[in-house]
Amino acid sequence: MQKIKQKWYCRIAPSLGGGFAGTPARVWGVKKYKNQNAPTVFFGCYSLNDFNIIRNHKGRKAILWCGSDIRYFIKGYWLDNEGKIKLNPGPLAKWINKNCENYVENKVEYEALKKFGIKSKIVPSFLGDTNKFKPQKLNKELRYYSSVSGNDFKLYNWENINKITKKNPHIKFFLYGNTIDWKAPKNVIVRGRMSQKEMDNEIKTMTGAIRLAAFEGCSELIVKSVLWGQKPISAINYPFLRSKNPRKELLKVLNQYPWNNYAKV
Repeated sequence: MQKIKQKWYCRIAPSLGGGFAGTPARVWGVKKYKNQNAPTVFFGCYSLNDFNIIRNHKGRKAILWCGSDIRYFIKGYWLDNEGKIKLNPGPLAKWINKNCENYVENKVEYEALKKFGIKSKIVPSFLGDTNKFKPQKLNKELRYYSSVSGNDFKLYNWENINKITKKNPHIKFFLYGNTIDWKAPKNVIVRGRMSQKEMDNEIKTMTGAIRLAAFEGCSELIVKSVLWGQKPISAINYPFLRSKNPRKELLKVLNQYPWNNYAKV
């Protein structure tokens, strides 16, 4: 692949968390942030501290928004521990739009930032090795799967999944990621939290992922489902899901960032 001459660094926001299929260093070829003058992608902007680090950066700066950080930004960063004193996001948005390159992963995020005057480019990301996710021979039995993070069932709309399962008793549904009990209909198998490798082995030959979160970044569950040749269901509309060959269209747009040293951009 074509190499990019300009070397980028990456700062991962402390609030981003883990659970990804890989790392920015392995997938994009970026270095850990340590140079205020070098081109840098700021992966997530969750707090006033994150914003100040971006503001003080002297070199080229890009923000890859993650979804939940946009929600925090819109609500206003806290200046106290209780959230009683919040910053107006308007002036911050004006500065960000003027001084930063902004990237999001879907139209929902794009529209949310646009309301505050921040222009962004839509580029889905995946921190796994796409070569390791080949099309599979799928089970004939209809099986869908979903996941939750931090037991936030409301955010990931598991209640609606329960409603769907009740209307489709002939389909099996598998739920992952929870560490507390979740009451579900008989055709739902609640698998709970397990390693990513173990989960991948279970779901790779199923029918597809079902992702009903109304606001988030590009879910790795959806990306994996497409790469495996499945038929995922997503509350967020992605153009590649509507194409005749979703996998081919996804690979065209995946990780096409200026800081990706391995992508043709």
